[in-house]
Amino acid sequence: MRTPLVAGTAMTLALLAQPALGQTTETQATQTQTSETGETFGLNAIIVTAQRRAETLQDAAIAINAASGDQLVQNGVADATQLNTVAPALYVAAGGGANTGYFIRGVGNFANNGYTSPAVAFNIDGVYIGRPSSTVASFLDVNRVEVLKGPQGTLYGRNATGGAINVIPNAPQLGVSEGSVSAQYGNYDAYELTGMVNAPLGNDVALRLAGTVNERDGYFSDGTGSAKDLALRGQIYAELSPAINLRVSADYSTQKGTGPGLNVEGVYTFTPFNPGATVRNWLHVEAPDNVRAPYTGLFTPEALDFIENTATAAPLFAPLTGYAYPRRDDEYWGLNAEVNVDLGGVDLVVIPAYRHSKLDNQFNGPPFKAAINSDTAEQYSLEARLSGTSGPVEWLLGGYWFDETVKGVNSFNQFSTTTFNSFDTHTRSLAAFGRVTWSLTDTLRLVGGLRYSDEKRDIVAQADSLAAICLTELPSGQPSCPNLPTVPVGLTLRDSLAQYAPGLFPAGSPLDAPAPYGAFPFGPFGPMGPTALLAITPTVIDRAASDREVTWRAAVEFDASPDNLVYASFETGFRAGGFNITFGQEEYAPEFIDAWTLGSKNSFFNNSLQLNLEAFYWKYRGQQLAALGLDDNGNNAFYTRNVGKSSVKGVEMDFQWLAGPTTLVHGGAQYLDATYDSFQYNQIDLSDEGDPPYFLTPITGCGYTQVSEPVRSFDIDCSGKPALYAPKWSFNLGVQQKLELDPLDITFALDGRYRANRVIGFAYLPTGDSGADFKMDASIRFEPTEIPVTVMLFVRNLTDQAVQSTYQLGAGNVASSAYEPPRTYGLRVGYTF
Repeated sequence: MRTPLVAGTAMTLALLAQPALGQTTETQATQTQTSETGETFGLNAIIVTAQRRAETLQDAAIAINAASGDQLVQNGVADATQLNTVAPALYVAAGGGANTGYFIRGVGNFANNGYTSPAVAFNIDGVYIGRPSSTVASFLDVNRVEVLKGPQGTLYGRNATGGAINVIPNAPQLGVSEGSVSAQYGNYDAYELTGMVNAPLGNDVALRLAGTVNERDGYFSDGTGSAKDLALRGQIYAELSPAINLRVSADYSTQKGTGPGLNVEGVYTFTPFNPGATVRNWLHVEAPDNVRAPYTGLFTPEALDFIENTATAAPLFAPLTGYAYPRRDDEYWGLNAEVNVDLGGVDLVVIPAYRHSKLDNQFNGPPFKAAINSDTAEQYSLEARLSGTSGPVEWLLGGYWFDETVKGVNSFNQFSTTTFNSFDTHTRSLAAFGRVTWSLTDTLRLVGGLRYSDEKRDIVAQADSLAAICLTELPSGQPSCPNLPTVPVGLTLRDSLAQYAPGLFPAGSPLDAPAPYGAFPFGPFGPMGPTALLAITPTVIDRAASDREVTWRAAVEFDASPDNLVYASFETGFRAGGFNITFGQEEYAPEFIDAWTLGSKNSFFNNSLQLNLEAFYWKYRGQQLAALGLDDNGNNAFYTRNVGKSSVKGVEMDFQWLAGPTTLVHGGAQYLDATYDSFQYNQIDLSDEGDPPYFLTPITGCGYTQVSEPVRSFDIDCSGKPALYAPKWSFNLGVQQKLELDPLDITFALDGRYRANRVIGFAYLPTGDSGADFKMDASIRFEPTEIPVTVMLFVRNLTDQAVQSTYQLGAGNVASSAYEPPRTYGLRVGYTF
């Protein structure tokens, strides 16, 4: 469906994607046709480069959503967490601190810390980002965002099993002097100031600078959920000769505030053999309304009192008090370049890049007393591609090099237990790839792609596990040490131990021992001995591993007419294995995915209607999932497991209809059946030797079997369960209406999105589903015809839906949820010059 592109911007296109302030013309072209009455009529066509070549979105024979920079501004997309407004198949779950989970059609993982990798590849300006924890600078002066669905096993860098997100900024323009400023203010005392300038530096060089600062109060009544962000980007573009051009880019960003907030939903309390338990042996005690009401927060007096009076954390069994308030102080910067060389019928593209991130954040999610991350990551990468055409064959060859080092010190304080991690990881990935498109006829093409990946990685790490163990036995029930303090919050073991009063260690502090490991009497001595013990156990990990894999793609494309494209493809994906800082689960294996896709992209009625259809079937094996659990020593840990296999199948439809010269209707629907065919893992049994069978059972909604070999544990089986973040049905529908009232144009926009219930918690608890939700956004945009000013009034989440984005159990089995933003509204004013 390779229709010609006609330059210019028709009046009717303003409804679909009005050019962003300073937007380059690469984003959009106009596919226009002339009706029988002579009227120019047609929908806008976004230009994408997802297949490493420029083509319209309608001509890209792949599963992809794309949005222009202006669409992102109108939808309020300032970072990746809000991208599901333009890509319904994508879910981005903001975790504690800088941890963010990406899922496409149920394929993804919960967090991307210093030693895990995302299943959805995040690319900024053509550069794969190994630690996609900050996306603020990514969405500054954006040209477009592309969301690719399904494995990207040939053209893309590491680990794109679920898909890829490409964020492409506006590039400098030669010979153009322009700029823009905008200011936005809304509820939660939220403000944003953004500016951009494009300036020629002679005939062959151009400079582009952009910056933004935004700040808001917390969405939660305890003040959490606040943000204070800064982002800057500078670019220089130069045409060094008729055959060579160079673009160099540098960006810097910071994220401060509290980060995401948490809502307390309830507590799972141990009630052995209670027939009325929510799950076997565990009763969910729902928090009162003034605690669990959406956007209340963990730090309200009512929530803290509820936890203190309802929950205790084993093995100390002391009141849960002293939650540390969250904070963020994270910094990111990077340098990258793009060199394009015309070698005479062959094009060479070289993309070198360097990125640096420094994390310093403290958070509570899931409800820990405190989790602290202090990580530094450095990444070098280089990609080179040659492409050309030889007769009916269009070809591309490339190579990729990625080298990353992450050093970090983390602690995860769960009151009675705390894990202190220090680690140094190094990953080196090499790949060679190629793709060939062979035009058998003017309308029929065969596509083949191949990629060879070679990854080596190593880790040197130590985990110090501290457990405060109550020895005071009561006549009935669990032990209790209400007068002993829980573990103080500190980044390192010594930081926490130094905060204990010396008198708590009648036989000497661990700090006075030659090495602070072993079991130390803790608290006053009683008739039977010490009240409690402080047990400190080190786990040392020094490992190296490697993976080599060939992934490939085969496809056929057929232009049924100049306006109708049909395609079918098969593609494989691979995500390398990795390491965990935990005993008995030190490594996990690679995961693999196979994807079949049948699609059709169509334009009808002089390109006034675009209708796209896709059917997909994915087979996933060796699936990696990262979540909280118990290691083989019974210590709490966050680690990745290979849990089994899943099948993902469904259909998706999206459309755009230019109902009149000034009326646009757009929408889509997805049916998704994502099921775990095999989802099994093992968890240690912490019950005592004399306890009856199935006594201290796992807190899970899955089935399980108690086993004694190789150690006493539970084999947990979640097979048959739906995949995480995989609603059965998703719908979206929107309308934009423009009124041309001289001397003022007014555009009204209304968008609605429905998502069916989905699982948002790893444990499949009956209380851990999101429920269905329907959200609406509305805006009114005023544009005077005589002056370059835009004024927009907006309301997002008009229905004020409280939508849970995660559900997790933390210390003391306190259940909590993170939420998508509540209703927000405001005024945005922009000026171009």
